[in-house]
Amino acid sequence: MKTLLYLLIAAGVGTALQHAGIPHGLLLGSILATAVIASRFRFSPTVRFSLGYVQLVLGIATGLMFTAWDSQTVAAMLPSLGLMLLCLVVQSTVAGFSLLKVAGWNRKDTLLAVYPGALAAVFDLLESERASSKVIVVHLVRLLSITLLVSFCIPGQTHLAIAQSSPLDMSMALTLLSLIAMCLLLGRLLLNVGVPAPFMLTAIVLTGVYVKLGYLHGFQMPAWSVDSAAVLLGVLIGSKFKDISLAQLWHHGRAGLMSVALMLLIAAAFAGVAGRVLGSDPLSLWLAYIPGAVETIAIVAFSGGLNVVFILTHHLMRMVVLHFAPALIVQARRWREDV
Repeated sequence: MKTLLYLLIAAGVGTALQHAGIPHGLLLGSILATAVIASRFRFSPTVRFSLGYVQLVLGIATGLMFTAWDSQTVAAMLPSLGLMLLCLVVQSTVAGFSLLKVAGWNRKDTLLAVYPGALAAVFDLLESERASSKVIVVHLVRLLSITLLVSFCIPGQTHLAIAQSSPLDMSMALTLLSLIAMCLLLGRLLLNVGVPAPFMLTAIVLTGVYVKLGYLHGFQMPAWSVDSAAVLLGVLIGSKFKDISLAQLWHHGRAGLMSVALMLLIAAAFAGVAGRVLGSDPLSLWLAYIPGAVETIAIVAFSGGLNVVFILTHHLMRMVVLHFAPALIVQARRWREDV
């Protein structure tokens, strides 16, 4: 009952901010309400499979945008994708150096703190590696900073195209169920080999395949599914404040804010250069080069009327590289141990 009550409070605060005209108020209000509840009462709502639901909904909604995605589109993006990977290396190196040398952190905490994976991957990594509180603070600062910054920089639209959908007949329902089952099955297989939080990755790729094969013609994600994903995403972020005291937030938050600011500034610099060289929109490039928080970026890009395919293709590439890297490291360790 407590969890249901707090979910309703989070949804209510988010809806109120949305109606008050706050950009992306549903997401921001859910974060605010949950953070206050978690820090005040030391209780955070636990909703089973909520992170998987967020990944599937946003992954399918993203994959549906890839109707015009073909080899020519990918080829045109290749220079920008290459710059994005270079930007990722520079961001992690500079931010890691600031934590290692300036803040005096050890190497393990530094590597975990600058890992720019998706929200789900970060949560999995923090739990599996038993990260210290300061690492959690840095990722909270990064998630909140990116969420607030992109939310207020990009105006939201109240009526989205995703709300318009043809009626769901039996054939489409079976197709959608098969898609979800495939996403869960392949995601589970990837999870077993060490890929953290793979369901959004499989949902994006498989939905794109279904779209190109013509199986999802006329289907759009209903607005309530994306809205509920925004609320759950806000609850997931806000609930992490349960075990963080104000003293820890203040002490480690400064180092986290410094590293996050450096990563965002480097992304902006690369976006400015790429915009001039490639002739692309610098704002879309900046959102494409932002280090992590793909779930937030997806929601903001959907409601901001931006080039979702361009932005999320870059994040998809980043997710493939970063999500498979831990799996390869784990498999390499196992191989060395067997030998």
